[in-house]
Amino acid sequence: MRDSSKSIASWTIILLILLQFVPLNRINPPPFQEIQFPESIKSSLKKACYDCHSYETQWRGVAYIAPASWIVSSTVSSGRTALNFSTSGDAQEITSGLMKIRIRNVVSKGVAHQQLYYLLTPERELTMTETRLLLQWLQ
Repeated sequence: MRDSSKSIASWTIILLILLQFVPLNRINPPPFQEIQFPESIKSSLKKACYDCHSYETQWRGVAYIAPASWIVSSTVSSGRTALNFSTSGDAQEITSGLMKIRIRNVVSKGVAHQQLYYLLTPERELTMTETRLLLQWLQ
């Protein structure tokens, strides 16, 4: 029984080591076009949104350790697909129509949007003042 436990533990460690070599899409291509926002809005968006919704992602240590790296890579990929500040044409495009409503809903929910991200990086959460300014700007 003891030998089988050691064998299982050994194989588990080997598997975890091998998982580190699975390639992931952790790249930040150059931005297509920089969106022109008012400076206060841009700083709030960079603080709370750009890690998942732009090509300016800061890949922290957990993004390099499997299997957590899979979750991080998948989340960033989904975020960039939903809204990418690095590829959108201008602020007018983002703040018009359905996208404006979606952004307002997410901003008003706060940390409910990506709970794990804000749990690991609480400094990225918008303050009440930043949230209020952003929501006013989206009006």
